[in-house]
Amino acid sequence: MKFLSTTTLLSFSMLLATSVFAADNTTNSNFLKEIDKNQCFGCHSTAIKTLSTRGAHKNLNCTSCHDIEANHLKAPSADNRPTTHFEYAACGQCHQEQHKDIMDPKYHYQWALNNKPQTYSVIRDIAGDNSFRDIQYRLPRFHSSIVTDLANIRSDGRYEYKDFYKDMSKPGAPMWEALIDTRPQEGDAIKPSKTLSLTWRPHKGREIMGRSDCLKCKTSDNMMDFAYLGKKHPKAPLAFNDLDHKVLKTVNNSFNCITCHDPHSAEPRIVFDHLIEAMTHQDFKDYNYQKNAGKTGYPKIEVFNMGVRGYPRKIAILEKANSNYMCGQCHQGHNRSETFYKDSDGQLAHPKEAIDREGWSVGTFFAANPIERWNIVRGLGLHNGIDKETGVKKVSTDHYHMETLVGSTHGKAGVGCTDCHFAKKENGKLEHQPSLPSLKYKNTCARSDCHGNPNRDNWSEGQAAYMVATIQQRYRIHKERLERYGAAARKLLVQAKNGDVKIPETQYKELQDAYSLYLHTRGWYFSDYSEGVHDPRGFEKTSSEVIKKLRTATTEANKAIKG
Repeated sequence: MKFLSTTTLLSFSMLLATSVFAADNTTNSNFLKEIDKNQCFGCHSTAIKTLSTRGAHKNLNCTSCHDIEANHLKAPSADNRPTTHFEYAACGQCHQEQHKDIMDPKYHYQWALNNKPQTYSVIRDIAGDNSFRDIQYRLPRFHSSIVTDLANIRSDGRYEYKDFYKDMSKPGAPMWEALIDTRPQEGDAIKPSKTLSLTWRPHKGREIMGRSDCLKCKTSDNMMDFAYLGKKHPKAPLAFNDLDHKVLKTVNNSFNCITCHDPHSAEPRIVFDHLIEAMTHQDFKDYNYQKNAGKTGYPKIEVFNMGVRGYPRKIAILEKANSNYMCGQCHQGHNRSETFYKDSDGQLAHPKEAIDREGWSVGTFFAANPIERWNIVRGLGLHNGIDKETGVKKVSTDHYHMETLVGSTHGKAGVGCTDCHFAKKENGKLEHQPSLPSLKYKNTCARSDCHGNPNRDNWSEGQAAYMVATIQQRYRIHKERLERYGAAARKLLVQAKNGDVKIPETQYKELQDAYSLYLHTRGWYFSDYSEGVHDPRGFEKTSSEVIKKLRTATTEANKAIKG
């Protein structure tokens, strides 16, 4: 298969895109221009047949997305397996408007032209580890370049932009047209170096992927080459713990349309195995999603076992489109990447080299807030490490965007990510351009079907902006109070650990638990990035409760010391 050039991908002319596909299919006379789908259904008789005979794509020919050699129909094998087109322009042959949207940088350039002070989320470095939590720099990036950015960010300087000042400022360059491998002698491993990546997120400047499953939510190019949950399988070309460069060599495009829309039926879908597992596994039946599946904001899923390649692969079709889950394939807390230890003996709760993390630790707990998640992990008698200075057992954090939204007032009402990050056009369609809601309040918050008029709160565009600013101001006030009481608790815990004070066991444990919960809460909301907007009521309720626990535990510990 030929990957389209940068020029083609950035072009909004679908005639050009179509002509490129035509050229690809005619330069090799073995490629069929059209086939009888029933011939395919002889082998693909289950999931593919079911999906291909329903939905908006039921009349689409297989050759629209696959290069199929004539001899594959006569004697199918791995050697003549059809090639799949993953380029954005593949879907853009028909979906011209959406293709134009995702390749349009207008909101990113508008953000730059606003010339506002850069947005920082500052959380004090009270742990003294100079971690990235101190300052988070936020620069909007193009979703169509996300895998290119990741390779650049997480390679410790190995993969650099060929033309940094040109390729970083536009969307859509296929990865290996934009990047150069500066250290090919390292082979499939990425080794530490003295070179800092010049990236858009400086706190990630010196970091190596470590596990190539980071790429799973950045690209769909190799989704058919992994067995379910990334397990090693003799017939599967890739596994999630393969070396990074080995996996990077197999991709060239960022995640695309088919990550969220099934190409055979056009139905909304999920392809991220660990999210499918979390939505179906028996051990998750008492958690938020499975308890509420079928209610507004909690669409049921239909799971399909895919393919005839000799190893298990699954996708899940949503009964109703909900972008919280479609976007949540990436924007979730990935338990699968975490390391859990047992309170009882401090030993690992899972095999050291486990890559599939079967059972409860796969995917997400669907906890709606940090208190709920902390209670789940600690209730299971687990922790993710020990805070060095205080000796407190920690519960790790990630970017819990989906969880925060699903459990919020908006999420329970069926509002999803795209309702705020995509603008609604005059023709009623959602604009396929993920970007900051602050650049388009008129077509998001202030729409008539949200908070606009005549049906709702009659917000103007300015009022919507003012409400967001108000929410974020309240967030900053609560966060400052949270930090203040967290610092007081930390000071006392450090004194106790160093033997400077003696706290009775009951009060000591309550103080440790309150501080552990505080650490988890600050990490949760720091990585949320919205500064309280994703779940304003939830944040204020949670932070107030954590503040109360910190104040009470610190006060009782001090009383006990004075005794």
